[in-house]
Amino acid sequence: MRVHWTVFQHGDQHVEGQIWEPEQPTDKVILFCPGFPGMGAAHFEQRHAGTFVQAGFAVVVLRHCGTRLDSPTAPAMVNNAGRLKHGRDHSQTHLGGGPSTVKYWLNEPWIALQTLTNIYKNIYVWGSSFGALSSLWSLTTPGAPLKHVRQVLLVAGAQGMIDSNPASDILRIWKPAYMMVSKVTDKVSLVSAEDDHKSLEHAYKNLPERVKALPKDIHLTYLVVAHDELLALGDTERFKAAIGGRGEVVIDDLDKAYLENGLMAHDMPDYPTEKLLALIKE
Repeated sequence: MRVHWTVFQHGDQHVEGQIWEPEQPTDKVILFCPGFPGMGAAHFEQRHAGTFVQAGFAVVVLRHCGTRLDSPTAPAMVNNAGRLKHGRDHSQTHLGGGPSTVKYWLNEPWIALQTLTNIYKNIYVWGSSFGALSSLWSLTTPGAPLKHVRQVLLVAGAQGMIDSNPASDILRIWKPAYMMVSKVTDKVSLVSAEDDHKSLEHAYKNLPERVKALPKDIHLTYLVVAHDELLALGDTERFKAAIGGRGEVVIDDLDKAYLENGLMAHDMPDYPTEKLLALIKE
């Protein structure tokens, strides 16, 4: 198994990530798109990446631009000592050079796919929480290379609909005040929570129509956490209905919170890798 850090570059845009590869060449890759603020990237690597590599997949785990390198949380967020040292050696405070925006985050998978489509013939895009938005937004952005994309798996995905009912309005989880709490700002730096809220509102309003145009041969799977503290099954059901009923819903009834360890059910601490492997549509 080989593990290395890389920068995906397309034009003047870039995003960083960690690549896990089997010793033998493979034409299959999982592109993991992290949530908000992005701690799920390291969780995914620690819990699942090695087993996927043993099963013959390469795994690419993105990190958000704006992830802090100058914070005590940096080792957990980056999970790569070499990248941390590079940051120290070059007086870097953030991945990407400085604070970022949710608007940019929505496009990060698109940037990575421009490179991955030239290397792998079978691409599986996994969006975790906010990563459900970034993966779907990127895949439906003009110029997205879709030829080799086989599946989109939304893992505890934050897909949903804007609604006049505050209890079901997906923006209930994205209030600017929530996006600026210390457990976020000690991990990532964002330019403006108010602007980010507007970007999220724009994405949610436009995403259903965009996803309707996603090629039908790309499998769409929703893995919904039954005891999710942030999201509800209804969020996925409303989104699914809005795109014409497309996609398979799988319920995760295993995960629970471990608050003494700082883990919510939403973080999926109990879900075994073999169950994730079983969801792949090859």
